Amino acid sequence: MKVLKCLQISFIYIGAIIGAGFATGREVMLYFGDSGILSGVVAGLLMGALCGLFLLSAKSYRRLKHSRRKSVRALFAVIKSMLWLCTLVSFICMVSGCEEIITSAYGIKNVGLWTGIFVSALGVCEMSVMRKLNAVIVPMIMVLLLILSARSNFFVDAGFAPSKVLGYCGMNIMMGGYIIAEQEESFSGKQILFITCVTAIFFAISIALVYSVSSEFKNFSMPIFEFSKQHNMKSVSGLIIYLAIFSTLIGCAKLICQENAEVKISGAFSAGTLIVFTLLALKFDFATLVDYCYPIIGYVGIGYTAFTILLPIVLSIVDGKERRVHRKATPRIEERS
Repeated sequence: MKVLKCLQISFIYIGAIIGAGFATGREVMLYFGDSGILSGVVAGLLMGALCGLFLLSAKSYRRLKHSRRKSVRALFAVIKSMLWLCTLVSFICMVSGCEEIITSAYGIKNVGLWTGIFVSALGVCEMSVMRKLNAVIVPMIMVLLLILSARSNFFVDAGFAPSKVLGYCGMNIMMGGYIIAEQEESFSGKQILFITCVTAIFFAISIALVYSVSSEFKNFSMPIFEFSKQHNMKSVSGLIIYLAIFSTLIGCAKLICQENAEVKISGAFSAGTLIVFTLLALKFDFATLVDYCYPIIGYVGIGYTAFTILLPIVLSIVDGKERRVHRKATPRIEERS
C-alpha cells in the first residue's frame, strides 16, 4: 500500500473542507456551540467515513460522467452546475475571511486580494501541485491547533444533537466529496480504509480542539482569534486561519478551472474570472457570508451525499436488469442458429 499517496488524498479532502469557517471557530460554534463537543466529534468521524464513501463511489461517478445517454448527461450537467456554483460561493467566502483575519491579526491589508490572485493562477496547475501543498499545510494546521489548545480549559460536554451533526457534515463535505469524485485514480479496499481512518481521526481531534478554544467566545465573528488575543497568541491563530483558508482556496480554484476546461474555457479566462470574484469578495463581511451562504451549501452537500450513496446502488440495479435481459436473449439466438 502506498502510504504517501493515501495521505495525499486524505489531505486533499481535508484541505478542501477546513476553510475560514472551520479555522476561525465560527462554523463549529454555529453548529455545536449549544449542542456540545460530542456532536462535533461525531461529525468529524462521520466526515471521515463519508470520505471513504466518496472513494467507493468514484468509479460509478466516472461511469455516469462518461455516459452516452442524453438524459444521464443532462442530469450530470445539472449536478455539476450546482457544485460549480457552490464552489464559487465558497471561494468568495474564503477570500473575504482571508482579508479579515490577516488585517485583524497582523494589520496588513490586501492579503486577501493577493492570495486570491495567486490561488487563481494555481488553479490552472496540475493536481500534483495541490497535493504537495496540502501535504505540508494540513499537518501544520494540526500542530498549530495543538499549540493553541494547550492554553485552553478543555472540557467535555456530553450534549448531542444528531440534526446538528448531519447539518454540519452536509455543509462541509460538498467540496471534499466533489474533489474526491474528480480524482481519476482507483484505490484498493485497504487504501480506502486507511484514508478513511486518517481523515476521521484528524477531523474528530481538530473539531474537538477548535471547540475547546472557541467555546468561551462563541458569539464572536472569529472565536479562535478572540481567544488568541486574550492569550497573546494572535500570530498563531492568524497563521492557522490563513493556512486553512489557503488550502480550501486551492481546492476551489482547481475545481472551477477544471470544470471550465471540460467545456473548452481557457485557463487564462478562468483565472481572470476568479480574480474578478476575488475583488467582489472583498466587498462583503465574512461573518455575514458564513451565516447566509453556509446553510445553503449545506443543503446542496446533503443532496450530493444522498446522490453519491444512491448512485452505485442504482447502477447495480440497472446492470442486473441488463444482464438478465442478455441471458434471456442468448438462448433465443442459439435456438435460431
